[in-house]
Amino acid sequence: MYIDYTSWETFDYTLSTLHLDLNNPRINYQGKSLNQTQILEYLIENEKVYELAKKISEEGYFIGEEPIICIENDKKIVLEGNRRAACLKLLQDPKKFLPTSKANILIRNIVDNNFPVDRKLRCHIAPNRLLANPIIYSRHRGDALKRWQTGNQYAFVANMFYNDGLVINDICELLYETSGNIKNYLKAYNLFFEAQQLHLRDTGEFIDISKFDITNLERFYKFDDARIFLGVDFKPEDGGLIITIDKDEFEKRLLFVFNEMVQSKGFSREFNNEEDKVIYVNKLKENTIFDFYVSDNNENVESHGVVERKNLEEEKIKINPRKKVRKKSDLSNFIIPRDYYLVFENEKLDLLFEELKFLPIERYYSFAILIRTYLEQVLFYYIDKRNLGEKLNEKNNQKRKNDGLAKIKTLTVFLKSRYSITEDIDSADFMRILRFDGDKEFASSLKTMLDYIKNHELREIISEPAKLRNITDYIDNVKNGLDLAVHNLNYTIDINVNRRAWNTLEPLFNALSNNLMDI
Repeated sequence: MYIDYTSWETFDYTLSTLHLDLNNPRINYQGKSLNQTQILEYLIENEKVYELAKKISEEGYFIGEEPIICIENDKKIVLEGNRRAACLKLLQDPKKFLPTSKANILIRNIVDNNFPVDRKLRCHIAPNRLLANPIIYSRHRGDALKRWQTGNQYAFVANMFYNDGLVINDICELLYETSGNIKNYLKAYNLFFEAQQLHLRDTGEFIDISKFDITNLERFYKFDDARIFLGVDFKPEDGGLIITIDKDEFEKRLLFVFNEMVQSKGFSREFNNEEDKVIYVNKLKENTIFDFYVSDNNENVESHGVVERKNLEEEKIKINPRKKVRKKSDLSNFIIPRDYYLVFENEKLDLLFEELKFLPIERYYSFAILIRTYLEQVLFYYIDKRNLGEKLNEKNNQKRKNDGLAKIKTLTVFLKSRYSITEDIDSADFMRILRFDGDKEFASSLKTMLDYIKNHELREIISEPAKLRNITDYIDNVKNGLDLAVHNLNYTIDINVNRRAWNTLEPLFNALSNNLMDI
C-alpha cells in the first residue's frame, strides 16, 4: 500500500507534552494500565533506557531519529521512538528514576557536554495511528532499531486484528506481509494468550510475551502429534482456537506444557529434531495426570477483545491534525539569528554570509548548499591569509609518503615470502619507481583544508574545551552531510540537518574570524 509520507507534518514539541504510548508492543501486554511515570519506569527496567540515555548524553542525539507521533484525544502520543523519548525524559530528572551512582553519571555527562535537557523534540506527525504501523512494524523487525522479540511482533499484528478491527487482507496490505504469515502469527498469539490467562489464574503470575520464547510454543503445536495431544486446532480463516477435546482437559494439558516452557531454559533442546519431539510427546502420553478417555469436542474459543471490523480506506483518511498556533514573530523563521554578525573583511565572504543569514528556514537545500560553499571558501581564505599553504602541502606530502611506505612494506613481505628472497629489499627504490617519494602540490579540497585546520589550528585558537570538543566531535559528520546535500540527489535535508550544521560550524567560523584580526 503506497503512503505519501512526505505529506506528514513535523513539529518541535517540549518533552512534557509528549505521552509515551501504553499500546507500545514492548509494554502493551502487561495486564494492567500504567500512567506515564510507570511506563517510563518500566522502560528503564526492561528496555535498557538508562544505557541509551548514557549513550545519548555522551555522543549526542543523532539526527534522523525523530519520533513519530499522532494526536489522540488532544494528546501527542509517541507511536515510534518511545525508548528515545523516554531517554530524553530521564535526562531531565535522572535522580527521580535512578540510583544515585547511575544518576550522577548522567548528570556529569549533561554538565560536561552542555547537553540541552530542556530541548524540544522534532516529531513527525502521522495522520492517525494506523498509517504509522507500516513504519513501526518494518523498523523493529530489522536491525536498525532495537529489535522486537518475536512475541512483540505477533502481539502487534494481533492488536491490529482484534483491537483496531482490521481484516487480515488489510493487515497484509499495510505490513507487506502474506496472509499465511499473518494467520500464523495470530495462531501463535491466540494459543499463547490462552496459556497466559490459565497461568495467571493458576499462579497469579503474569507472563510477559516479550519474555517468553513463543517460537517454542509454535514448534510444539506445529508437530502433529503434539497438537493432537493438546486437543487444539485453528480456524483457517483467522487463526482462532478450536478446542477438539474436553475443555477442562485441554486447559490442563496446555497449562502443563506452558509451565514446562516457562520453567525449563532447555526446552528448545529437548524438543528439537523429529526424534526428540516423538520422545517428548510420548512422555506426555504416559503422564498419569492426563485423561486420555475424554470425549471429543469441537468448541471455538471466543475471540478476545474483538471490535467491529473496520474499512481500511475509511480509516486511512481519518486525521487528527495538530492545533496550529499563530507565530508572534517571524524572527524564528531563520536558522541564523538576524542580529548575528560575522566578518572576514572579504567582500565575497561577507556577502555570502549575509545571503546565508537571510535564507528562510524552509529553504533546506539552499541553506545546506550555501553553508558548504561558505565553509570551503572561509577555509581557503584563512589558509591563504595565514600563509599555511606550504605547511598544509608539507603535512599532506608526509602523509602520502608514510602511506606509500606502509604499502611497500606489505609488498616487501609478500615478495620475500612468495619468492624465498633472503636479501634485504631497499624500500627507497620502490618509493622512487612508484613515485611515492616526490612532493605534490595538493589541491585545496574541503576535506584537505578541514582536516588540517582541525588537526593543527583549532587547539591554538579555541581555548574553551567544551567548544573545541563540540567542533572536533561533530565537524566530520556535518561536513559529510553537506557533501551529500551537494552531490547526492537521494539525500534528504531537513531543518535539523541545517541547525546541526550551523550550531557546529558557528564556533569555528567565529574562531577563524577572530584569529585573522591579529594579522
